[in-house]
Amino acid sequence: MFLAIDLDDAAGEARVRQASAVEPEWLAEGPLAAANLRTVAELVFEPARRQVEARRRTLWIDLVLEESPTQITNPVAAAALLAREAAAALDCVLPAADSAAGRLLARVRWLAATLPDLGLPPCDAAALASLLPEVCHGLRSLDDVRAADWLTRIQALVGFDRLGEIDRLAPAEIELPGGKRQRLEYGPGAPPVLAVRIQGLFGLPETPRVAGGRVPVLLHLLGPNMRPQQITDDLASFWKTTYPQVKKELRRRYPKHAWPDDPLAAGPARTRNAGRTT
Repeated sequence: MFLAIDLDDAAGEARVRQASAVEPEWLAEGPLAAANLRTVAELVFEPARRQVEARRRTLWIDLVLEESPTQITNPVAAAALLAREAAAALDCVLPAADSAAGRLLARVRWLAATLPDLGLPPCDAAALASLLPEVCHGLRSLDDVRAADWLTRIQALVGFDRLGEIDRLAPAEIELPGGKRQRLEYGPGAPPVLAVRIQGLFGLPETPRVAGGRVPVLLHLLGPNMRPQQITDDLASFWKTTYPQVKKELRRRYPKHAWPDDPLAAGPARTRNAGRTT
C-alpha cells in the first residue's frame, strides 16, 4: 500500500509523481490508531452480481485498508437496500410478460384503462414499487426479486374479491367452438388479440367480445402455416366477404385441410390452434 503525496490528474489519467509506502501495522500500532482505525461490517450492492453483500472492512478514517466478505447479519437492512436498488431498476425486476403474474398485470391495466369507472386500484410503476420492501424480504439479488411470488402480491393489490370480476370482464382465455380455450393477449391502448387458425373458428358467427360486450377482440386469423391471413374485429364480415377468396387460395396450398363452403355450418375442425390451449 502506498500514499500518493504528489498526484496529477488534470489530463484525465492520474499520474503519481511522488509516493510513500505505508505498512498497515504502522497505522495499527501508531499513537492515532485508537481514534482513526476501525473495523466495520457494511452492506453493499454489488452491480456486477446484481446482489446485496456484506463486507468486513478495516478503515483508517475513510481509507479502506482491508476488505473481506462476511455474512449478512441484518436481513431487514439487506431487504431495504435491495428494495432501493430494485426500485431504480423496476423494469428489470417486474414479472416477465409471459408469466402468470405478467399476464394478470396486463389484463388489470388494460381493464382499468378501458373501464375507468370500475375504480380498479392502480397497478402503475409507483404502486408496484411500493410492494418491493415486502417482496424483497429474505431475498438478496435482483434475479430473486424477478422470480418472487408477484402473482399473489398483484392479486392482493387488486383485491382478491375483485379477481372474479376481472376474469369476467378481461378473461385470460376465450372458449372456441368445440370447447377449446385460446389465450388472449392484452396490451396498452389496443383491444386484446386472439390469434387462432381459421379452422378453429368454424361454427362461430360473430367476433368474441370482452369488457361486458363493449370491446370486440382483434382476430389474427391464421392459416395452416400459422401466419395471419386476415386481421379483423368483424368475423361476420370475414365469413361473408373475405373467406371465399381466402378459402380458394388456402385449399390450393393446403389440400389436406378442411375448407368447407359454409364455415358456420361445418363446425370447428380438429386441428391445434395457435398459442396455448387447455
